[in-house]
Amino acid sequence: MNTRMAGLSNSRLDTALRSLDVAGTPTAEQRQRAAATLERIVTIVPAAGSDQPGATAPGRRSRRRLLLLSVAAAALTAAVVVLPDGVRGGGAYASWTPVPTVLTAAEVDIVAPACRDRLRGGHLDLERARLVLAERRGEYVVLLYRTDDPDMSGSCLAHNRQGTEDVDDVTFGIGGGSGPARPAPARGFTQGTVSDFRDASITDGAAGVEVAGVTIHAGDLTVQASVSNGRYVAWWPGPAFEREPGRLTGESGPRLIVTYDLTLTDGTVVHDAQPSRPS
Repeated sequence: MNTRMAGLSNSRLDTALRSLDVAGTPTAEQRQRAAATLERIVTIVPAAGSDQPGATAPGRRSRRRLLLLSVAAAALTAAVVVLPDGVRGGGAYASWTPVPTVLTAAEVDIVAPACRDRLRGGHLDLERARLVLAERRGEYVVLLYRTDDPDMSGSCLAHNRQGTEDVDDVTFGIGGGSGPARPAPARGFTQGTVSDFRDASITDGAAGVEVAGVTIHAGDLTVQASVSNGRYVAWWPGPAFEREPGRLTGESGPRLIVTYDLTLTDGTVVHDAQPSRPS
């Protein structure tokens, strides 16, 4: 897969990674892991005011962000770059709820055009992508689009007060791989894309047929994911990674602070469940 990262070419990205690596010259094994990471890191299209096809339509407000960190769990052993972005005050997400509600068809029709506008021009084939999950938490909604071959997810977080047709503050992320998607084990799950905007994060993945619920712990927050038809998605008002400002924290980069509990259809709760593989 050809990937772009905030306008950097692969060679410039390699230089940036080397300059941020406090451990010195990487080993052959580290290089191999870093190459795997580059396959799974996907760029966010520049926000409003750019000439990219993902620019927000007139009349919709959008935050300007340089990069969305979008990385699969299997790639967390390799170095990643976190570029600075605009950070909004936490009060913007004051209406957030740990338990989601399902968007109605009418609400999806209102939000979907703005979401697809932002996803357009990325690595997700919108001609074939289908909407698999759509949830609301307070005044913000998430729509998750997917293709199974290649295994790609595109999610957007948008501000839409219930009962209105106003859609703004649209942020998005795209991630995945070049091969076909694999289902999760019956009593397990896979870790898909983790999108960290610093002041908000989104993650999705595959859930097994015997998984009734996915609970995500991110720092002090506990989040009940939306689960349907073998997929889950959730967002929360906070980071997914613990990071030290201005540099990578060791060879593996920022540390993922997300853990998972699974509730199975027979009532069993699996605490600190581990993903079987990237989705």
